[in-house]
This record gives sequence, C-alpha cells and structure tokens, in this order.
Amino acid sequence: MSLNVENLVRSGVVLAVGLPLTLSLTGVLNNLTPTADVRITTEYKSSLTEPCIRYMISKNDSKVEREAKNEIDDIVGGDVNHRETCKWVL
Repeated sequence: MSLNVENLVRSGVVLAVGLPLTLSLTGVLNNLTPTADVRITTEYKSSLTEPCIRYMISKNDSKVEREAKNEIDDIVGGDVNHRETCKWVL
C-alpha cells in the first residue's frame, strides 16, 4: 500500500473547509430553534413591556402607577416586586 500525497492533501483541504462550515451551520440551526425556557421568557417579557414602561415613567402613588401595578400582577398571576420585575423586562 503506497502513501498518496495527493489524497492526503485533498482530504486535509476538505476537512479544513468543511469542518468550520459544518460547525457554523450547526450553531445557526441551534439558534433558530429556541428552547421552551427562551420562548416562555420572551412571552413574559413581551406581555410585560407596556405595563412596565407605564410603571417606570409614572409618578409615585399615581393612578397610572396603580393601574400598571395591577396589570403586572394580573399577567404574572400574583403580587410581585414591580421595580425588579420591570428592571428584568426592560
């Protein structure tokens, strides 16, 4: 069995070009299919964005602040720390 340098070079080139393309394609495909926790987090953040903006820009003890707090509580399903929740969302 003789060692053919041409075949070795060709195999090396295919590996050098193909491996990075394969790895980058795998990374892109993994990023296109979000996991359940990413989907849930995104849904929560999107539904809380508007009430959190109203809460953060409203005056203390104002009607707007109370309504925003109530809406945030309704979305989350109970009493929450509004300031920290909105920091997480925004």
